[in-house]
Amino acid sequence: EPVEPDEPTMTQVETDVIEENYDRIKHFFNIELGMNNYLENGSTPSSNAAYNVRPWGSWYVALGWVNKFRASQKFSIDAGLNFSWYNFKFQNDDTYVIRGDEGVEFTPNPDMLDASFKKSKLTVAYINASVVPTLNLGKNGYRQGFRIGVGMYAGYRIGSYFKVKYDDGDKRKKKNHDSFYLNDFRYGVRVQTGFRGTDLFFNYDLNELFREGRGPELNAFTFGIVF
Repeated sequence: EPVEPDEPTMTQVETDVIEENYDRIKHFFNIELGMNNYLENGSTPSSNAAYNVRPWGSWYVALGWVNKFRASQKFSIDAGLNFSWYNFKFQNDDTYVIRGDEGVEFTPNPDMLDASFKKSKLTVAYINASVVPTLNLGKNGYRQGFRIGVGMYAGYRIGSYFKVKYDDGDKRKKKNHDSFYLNDFRYGVRVQTGFRGTDLFFNYDLNELFREGRGPELNAFTFGIVF
């Protein structure tokens, strides 16, 4: 007589369900909010440097989409496309960013205004693409436990401007859209880690912010939270 196959045990059934109970592709809309700064020859710029920025107030913002391609329960690849903004808020509120004939210049109050300066900043906008392989250690898939990913990104500059605010009896502001000898491309390393519903990120640009010989040798970085 034919032998009936053994019925799967409850443990086997539960295991099969867990292994198959995840989507191969997930889509997310992400908001990244953090702080940015830069390093000069591996360390933060001197406090006397005119381009020294305030850590608090130098905000980084990114808006974009991420597709999570899941190869297994533990491993995935996050491919993203976003728009991001560096906001470098200078330590000295009267600092101007000027495109000179030979390079970018950081000059305090070049118009010699008799005014109270409130804020001075350089903003740079990019469109970026990223690929981040991620190890997911949660038992029941993504966002159920600890995860960590290390990958790369590349971006193209789509805009930049300098803005200063001051009060000379009336509240005023000046804004100048220019390239300021900024590099059109950026690329770097991204580390992202999370636990359950919270993710943190760190980006470091491997290339310099300004073109070679046209500005200080600065490598931008940013860190923050993903919503």
